[in-house]
Amino acid sequence: MTLISNFVRRANHLLRVSKRIRTPGLVVLAVSMFLAARAPFLKEGKTAQELEAQTVDYRFGFRRWLGHQEWFTKHFGSWVRPEFGHPDVALVGITQMSIDQTALGRFKEDRVQEKYRPAIDLMAKGQWPYPRETYAYVIDRLFELGARVVAVDILFPSNRDGDDAFAEALRRHPGKVVLARTKVEETRDDGGDPKVKIVEPNSQLMEALGPEGVGYVYFKPDVDNTTRRTEMRTSQLRESDLAALSTEEDWVRFAPLAVSKFNGREVPGKEVPANEKPVRWLINYQGGAGTFHTFPIEEIFSERLMSEEPSYQGGKVFQNKIVFVGPIAETMHDQHPTPLGVMPGVEIHAQFAAALVADKHLAEMAERWVPWILAGMALLAFGLLYHVERVLLRIALGASVLGAYLIVANAFFWFPRIVIPVAVPVLLFVCMMGVVTALDFTVEQLERAHVRSVLDKYVSSNVAEFVMKQGESFEKSLSGQNKAVTVLFSDIRGFTTLSESRTPELLVKQLNEYFDPMVDRILKQEGTLQKFIGDAIMAVWGDTHSRGLSVDAAGAVRAALQMRAALRELNEGWKQAPDRVELSTGIGINHGNVIVGEIGHPQRMEFTVLGDGVNLAARLESSTKQFGCDILVGETAEALTRDEFVFRRVDRAVFKGKTEPIEVFTPLGEAGMEVPAWLGRYHDAVDLYRKKEFVRAKAVFGEVLGDLGGDDYLCKIYQKRCDHFLAEPPAPDWDGSWVLSEK
Repeated sequence: MTLISNFVRRANHLLRVSKRIRTPGLVVLAVSMFLAARAPFLKEGKTAQELEAQTVDYRFGFRRWLGHQEWFTKHFGSWVRPEFGHPDVALVGITQMSIDQTALGRFKEDRVQEKYRPAIDLMAKGQWPYPRETYAYVIDRLFELGARVVAVDILFPSNRDGDDAFAEALRRHPGKVVLARTKVEETRDDGGDPKVKIVEPNSQLMEALGPEGVGYVYFKPDVDNTTRRTEMRTSQLRESDLAALSTEEDWVRFAPLAVSKFNGREVPGKEVPANEKPVRWLINYQGGAGTFHTFPIEEIFSERLMSEEPSYQGGKVFQNKIVFVGPIAETMHDQHPTPLGVMPGVEIHAQFAAALVADKHLAEMAERWVPWILAGMALLAFGLLYHVERVLLRIALGASVLGAYLIVANAFFWFPRIVIPVAVPVLLFVCMMGVVTALDFTVEQLERAHVRSVLDKYVSSNVAEFVMKQGESFEKSLSGQNKAVTVLFSDIRGFTTLSESRTPELLVKQLNEYFDPMVDRILKQEGTLQKFIGDAIMAVWGDTHSRGLSVDAAGAVRAALQMRAALRELNEGWKQAPDRVELSTGIGINHGNVIVGEIGHPQRMEFTVLGDGVNLAARLESSTKQFGCDILVGETAEALTRDEFVFRRVDRAVFKGKTEPIEVFTPLGEAGMEVPAWLGRYHDAVDLYRKKEFVRAKAVFGEVLGDLGGDDYLCKIYQKRCDHFLAEPPAPDWDGSWVLSEK
C-alpha cells in the first residue's frame, strides 16, 4: 500500500506540473504531429497510401449508395448522382456465350444479313481468339450502324490468317479505329527480375492503322492492387526496364485516344518530360461492373434484334458513339479489382472515356493545399484540447469535427469532383486527441484515486463517493439543506465502568474489534458513517443521496438487526478470550427532518446532520436501557418499514424535554420470519392497558410472560404500571403515554 500511495502522490505532483506546461506541450505536440504527417515515410509509405485508397473507395461506394436512394435523388439527384452509363459511349462485349459453339450455331439461324453471315460462321468455330477476319466484319458492322469511333481492347501482336481482311477494314475507316498495345512481364529462368516487353498490333495492322491509332491499355494498380488511376499519356517507355525500346514520343492512353478521335480535340494533359513521372488521373467510376449495358458481339449482326429488342433502339444504339469492344467473360482473364468491385478491363476504359466526354473526371487536390489541411486539423485538435476539459464532451466534439470533415470530403467528391486527403488528416487529428485525452484521463483517475484515498480516511465511503461524483451538488449541500433522513445511534452499555477496569491498550483493541463489524454492517446497507462519539456510532441514511424514504429507513433497521447478530458472534468469540469482556449495546433509530451541512471552524469542518430528528434518535438509543430492549425505532421509521419487518410495540413515550408522546417499537426480524404466537396477545394486552382495563391487561401480560419463560422486561414493566394505575388511576384524558424521567 505504501508503494501505491507513493505512486499516486507522485502522479498527482506530475499533474500539477503538467498543468503548468500544458500550453507549450500542446504546441510542441501539434507541430510534431504536423511534421510527422508531412514526413516522406508517412506521406509516401505503403500503409498511408492503402489507408487513403480505402477512403477513396468509401467515397465511391457511398456515392453509389446515395445514387440509388430515391429520397436522396429526388432532392439532390441533379447535384450528386452521376449518370449511369453515358449516351456517347457504348460497350460491345465478348461474353461466355460469344465463344460457345453450340449457342452460336443456333444464332446463325437468326435474321442476319448475308454479307455478315461469315462473321457468325467464324465465331461459331468455337475458337478463342477469333480469326482476325472476324474483326473486319465487326468494325464494318459498327460503322454501318453509325458508330463514330470503334476502340478494340484486344491485342493482335503476331501475324495470322485474316490480317489482310482486317487491315482492309482499318483502311476503309481511317482515323476512326483504336487498337491496343500494352506491356507484359515474363519471368526469367534464372529467377531474376521479370523481363518486360511491348505487345502491340503487328506490322501489317500498324501500317493500315497508323501510329495515331494505337492506345496503351496497361493498368498500373495502386499499392493494394486496385485499379483507381491511369494516365492520359505514359512515359513508361522511358523507365529503366524499357530503356532499350525507348522512343521520344509519349504513348497516349487507350480511352483518351478514343475520346480525342470522337470529339476532335487533343488528348488532355501535356507531354511528359523524360525526367518526370506521368500525372495519374483518378478514374471517375460511375458504378460497378454492368454500369454500361453490354451488347454481346454476335448480336450486332442480327437484324431481328435491331428492330425488335428495345435496347437496340431500332438499330440506332451505336449511332454517333464511341463503341468499345472487348472481352467480358471471366474466363478471358481481363478482370481488374476496382473501388466498386471486379470489373472487365474494357468497361474500365468505357468508364474513363465517359468521364472525359462529359468533362466529369476526378482530380486529386493540389499538393500545395495539403499542408493547409493538416495545419487546420492540428489547430482544431489544439483548440479542443486547450479549451474543453471534460473528456466526454471533448470526445463528442472531436467526433463531430471528424464527421464534418468526412461530409466535406464527400461533398467535394460529389460536386466539384475533387478528392481531398482523408486518411492522414484524420490520423493526425485522432492521434493528437487520443494521446492527450488518454493522458488527461489517466492523470485525472490518478488524482481522483489520491483524493479518494485521503477522503476515505476522514469521511464515510458514500460521502467520499458523493463528493467525487457530484462535486457541485455536494458543494451546494455544504451551505445547509433540509432533508428527511433516517438516523441511527449505537452505544455500548456500561462503557464508563468498562474503561475504568481495562488497560488503555486492551480497551482500544476490543473497541476496534467491535467497531469493525458494526461499521461494516452500516456501510453494506449504504449508510453514511457520520462520526464516532467515544464508544457511540452515529450513522445516517439519505444525507448524501436517497434511494427513497422507505428504502433509507429499511436500510437503517436492517443494519441494526445485523449489528445485533454481529455483536452476538463477537461475544461468543470473546468468551474464549480471558482479556475480553462481553458487550451489550443500545441502538436508536428515528426518521425525521434534519439540516445537512458543513459545521465547525475553518480549521476543522465536519459534514454532518443536526436537528430534532437527530436528537430523538439519541433519546431512543438512551432509552433502550429503560425498556430492556437493545433496539428502539421511532413511529415514523416504523410506518415506513412495517411491511419489511416484524415489530413489537414498546410504549407511547414522552421523552424528556418533549411534550408530545411518540410511539416506540422494537424490531424482532425480517418480515419473512415466523411471527411468535405470543406477539398478538402482547399487543392485545397493550391495547387493554391503554383502555385503562388494567386488571385484564395485567393478566394477559402475565400469560405472555409465562410464554416467554418468565423473563421479559417489557411485560414486567407493564405489570408494574398496571399496579400503579390500579392504586392511583390516571387522569380522565390520559392517552396511554408514559413520561420518561431520564434521557
